[in-house]
Amino acid sequence: MIGISEIEAAAERIAGFVVRTPTVPSPGLSALLGAPVTAKLELLQRTGSFKARGATAKLLSLGDAERSAGVVAVSGGNHGIAVAVMAAALDVKATVVMPGSAPARAVEIAEASGASVRLTDDMDAAFALMTRLQQEGLTLVHPFDDPVVIAGQGTVGLEFAADAGELTDVLVSIGGGGLIAGVAAALRARRPGVRVWGVETEGA
Repeated sequence: MIGISEIEAAAERIAGFVVRTPTVPSPGLSALLGAPVTAKLELLQRTGSFKARGATAKLLSLGDAERSAGVVAVSGGNHGIAVAVMAAALDVKATVVMPGSAPARAVEIAEASGASVRLTDDMDAAFALMTRLQQEGLTLVHPFDDPVVIAGQGTVGLEFAADAGELTDVLVSIGGGGLIAGVAAALRARRPGVRVWGVETEGA
């Protein structure tokens, strides 16, 4: 379990490496939904998504031996981009395992950043290869099942709580669950009266 102290520590650790993205009113969504809507623009984050936060927090937490071994990540896209780009910035060798269904752009960006990209038939095979590479000595940067990564993603909630106006409900997307775990922990500490909703693509 992580709490606000871990999220605050992650925020301090990654501050020089990620963007404090804007928190702005959304007139279009407000008109559509009939209620005031505020959005956190993580698409303006370095690498284009919130994933840079957790990847950076994890990479900066590694010891010398873990860094020297190189890191491995599994991803359908954004986590792989984040690990590849941020590992390059921190001079850490990265291997990114992706399913063949991953967007070509994600593969290209990871490779252009200097990561070794390994493609597999599907996501199950990608996780299996990731596990094998970890067993062979690479340091795992998991996309969601890691308290350091969760704390890094939780910095979205920390910033949102500080920058947004009045809030009653916060909607957070769910993939693996790292983002909502971190954001919910931050909001529970800073905005305890806010309801947090998880939103997931049907069939995901």
